[in-house]
Amino acid sequence: MITKPLHTQLGQPGESEPPKRDGSIWRDAFLPYLVTRLGLVVVGLLADFYILPLLKHTAILPSLAANTHFPDLLWLMWQRFDSGFYLDLARSGYWPASTLHTYSNWVFYPLYPLMIFLVAHLFGGSTVAFSLAGLLISNVAALIAVFYLYKLVQREFGAKTASLCVIYLALFPTAFYLSAIYSESLFLACAVACLYYARGQRWWLSSLCGGLAALARVQGVFLLLPVAWEFWQVISDRYAPINNSAHDHFYARLYAWLRAWLTSRVLGPLLAARALRNWLSLCALGLIPAGLLAFLIYGKMKTGHFLAPFDNEKWAWGHTLENPVQLLYISLTHPEKANPMDWNFWIANICVALLFLGFTVWALWKLPMMYALYTLVMVLVPLSSSRLNSLSRYYLIVFPAFILLALWSKRVEHGNRRLLIVILSAMLQAMLMVFYVLGLPAIN
Repeated sequence: MITKPLHTQLGQPGESEPPKRDGSIWRDAFLPYLVTRLGLVVVGLLADFYILPLLKHTAILPSLAANTHFPDLLWLMWQRFDSGFYLDLARSGYWPASTLHTYSNWVFYPLYPLMIFLVAHLFGGSTVAFSLAGLLISNVAALIAVFYLYKLVQREFGAKTASLCVIYLALFPTAFYLSAIYSESLFLACAVACLYYARGQRWWLSSLCGGLAALARVQGVFLLLPVAWEFWQVISDRYAPINNSAHDHFYARLYAWLRAWLTSRVLGPLLAARALRNWLSLCALGLIPAGLLAFLIYGKMKTGHFLAPFDNEKWAWGHTLENPVQLLYISLTHPEKANPMDWNFWIANICVALLFLGFTVWALWKLPMMYALYTLVMVLVPLSSSRLNSLSRYYLIVFPAFILLALWSKRVEHGNRRLLIVILSAMLQAMLMVFYVLGLPAIN
């Protein structure tokens, strides 16, 4: 079952096309993505050798000797900022309860460092082994994310849209984090796989991937919303299908459709409740919050605080639950000067926040509701944390934005649109990759 946008359901002409399966995932997805990774390595090497030596060195900047020594620089260029927390967590585990009031590692979720721990010990457990393990996991996870994203978009919008979507993801200005020692690529792989299997009505696999996403980042628990919506739509359409309206007038057709939709969504679950398999599928959705719950139980055992990650966010990192509208208002009315050593890249964060709020509205109109709900929660959760820091990185995982851009630019006559997106994205990505390699806190 494919839940279409409202204007398509009511018979209005849309821009969707029948899915085409004539594309090669190697040619259309993996190759473009890997080419962008090669480009980032080149940018990183140039930054290390030609810009880093010119900087006045402070304790916060990367070591010149280490970052210009071959082959160490090939993995050290991807190891900045929070990477140190992930690697320390993989080596030594979570810190004691006494650190919850300091910049502790309790705000970092366990799936990514646990995988680093396992892989690093296969490589011998040295410091280099942990770095290589982090890089390996990030890049393999990114390829898995590309695979599921291509397959998901191809199935619904066609191979050309899928290929463009992957390219726009790979060229997103902060997409270098997919290859860095960060959890972004692992979370994205779990999240896209979760929605891929939900769209295919494979609820146990979908929920398992969602639970893993909740073990990778706190946003993962909110995958429950789009998956639960999809489950509701599927069983409603299966047991109480909506009859198409025969009215000619738009408003009469809209009223008839809304009435039929509400009837279907109430009656369908009631009829579905008679079958045991539907209850089992519903229980599967509990795996998504179970990922977060498992981490909270571990935190309680380790520190005595059931909400240890959230307590540490509040007490030390300064992140509290806040109205996103209020945060945007305060941020817009109190602009900050550009400062490469300031953790809040104000201009970039404000632009990205407004851009992705626009994508949210666009997704609600253009895309199936499951994708729109995913966009909504993934955009609003970082905006509810009382700070705008790192928004450009957090929004890297909002992949429906890339679907929208692909749909907007996929036609033959839209070559200028594609060229604009590619050139602008590539320029910004190269610039921000230089900032990242140089260790300038603003980019994080």
